[in-house]
Amino acid sequence: MQVKDFEKMKATLAEEKAAFEAERKSEEWRRKGLKSKLRAAEDLLAKERANWKEICKKDNQRMYAARAKITDLEAQNATLTKKVEDFEVDKERFEAELKAQATSKDKDMHAKDVES
Repeated sequence: MQVKDFEKMKATLAEEKAAFEAERKSEEWRRKGLKSKLRAAEDLLAKERANWKEICKKDNQRMYAARAKITDLEAQNATLTKKVEDFEVDKERFEAELKAQATSKDKDMHAKDVES
């Protein structure tokens, strides 16, 4: 009976050992699989981060170019506004001179009429 029990326990031990080895290998494969997924995720993250940095760099370049263009247009607008203001002042002065000349001619004509 002891030999049978021993053989039975030996067989049970062998089964448990095989099950343990299978479980250990399964755990090892899971770890390797998770490490592989982690590496893939890290690689993807690194690529995404590089893409994001490139996009930010391009956006910054576009924004700086747009800001420079806005600044240039504001300067042009200020120049044109000054020219329009100068033109208005010249126009008013010219109109005043024409009015003064017309008034002077009217006085001269009126004076000639009175003399005649």
